[in-house]
Amino acid sequence: MFALLSHLLGKLVSRTDMPSHSAYLASSGDLADLERRMRNVEDEDRAYSMSF
Repeated sequence: MFALLSHLLGKLVSRTDMPSHSAYLASSGDLADLERRMRNVEDEDRAYSMSF
């Protein structure tokens, strides 16, 4: 039960964050800035994920 609830909440959170991630990535100034921002987004996503 907890695993299902966690999975559903995770999907809900990841869907709502996508537009903000896209805008953040789209506002990068150059390729190096884009790559840095992509790493930051990946690191933030890992901080809130739970591996089972």
